[in-house]
Amino acid sequence: MLPRLLHIYGPLWIHSYGVMIALGFLIFLWLTYHHHKRVSLIPGEQYLNVVFLGLLAGIVGGRLLFVITEWEHFLQYPLDIIYPWEGGFIVLGSIIGVLLTIPPYLLYHRINMLQLMDLASQYAPLMQAIARIGCLLAGCCYGKLAPDLPWAITFTRPDGFAPLQLPLHPTQIYFGLASLCIFFIMVTVARVSTTKPGQLTCLYLILESLSRFTLDFWRGDRGPLHEIPLGSFARFILSTLQLYSAVFFTLCLVGLLIVSLSKRRSTT
Repeated sequence: MLPRLLHIYGPLWIHSYGVMIALGFLIFLWLTYHHHKRVSLIPGEQYLNVVFLGLLAGIVGGRLLFVITEWEHFLQYPLDIIYPWEGGFIVLGSIIGVLLTIPPYLLYHRINMLQLMDLASQYAPLMQAIARIGCLLAGCCYGKLAPDLPWAITFTRPDGFAPLQLPLHPTQIYFGLASLCIFFIMVTVARVSTTKPGQLTCLYLILESLSRFTLDFWRGDRGPLHEIPLGSFARFILSTLQLYSAVFFTLCLVGLLIVSLSKRRSTT
């Protein structure tokens, strides 16, 4: 693929991974900024502050969870921690970073937290789908070996992250298509159904967790694996990120039940 787009000077490059993340972010910003719901919830300048705070929290959270998950590598190469533009983010970590940062900020400024997060949840999957193109170009998040798969993808660039000259599952495309499907589901639900504040946010997080848990089985870089026995008749081999996703799915499902049982309603 094409991990590097443009050479600047010495070791400095413009990486396709970072470019696609930036493109996805700008499209997300444009769509949410001009949305009628944003106009009624928060002034434009203050919304920009919220979004850029969320961007910073997402970068830190996504990178931090990746470093924690791949801690053995970073113990040997600690300087790699400060090179996030070369790849190495976990979407779930970015989401957690945003959830830990943005709600307190919104509550402090007395902004309707749940409705604004519901708005962001509609377009966040589109941003993720675009960012996955960067994963494909960089060769990160690569799939398992698939010699008989008609749509297998083979990486040939040594500056990427994927194994070279091997037919692999195009998991980057799988994740991108899943995010695109989640985006259409979110927008459709928001337009055809009256929802309570927080329901769309919980729905997005549930779908994202389910997507990550399911598609991880086809990943070739699953990281540490854990055997989960189900009695004496079955066992699952799950990655650390699948365990994270399962816990996150459960918490968000509980959150959906709580907001669904509340009395307050709002048209998103």
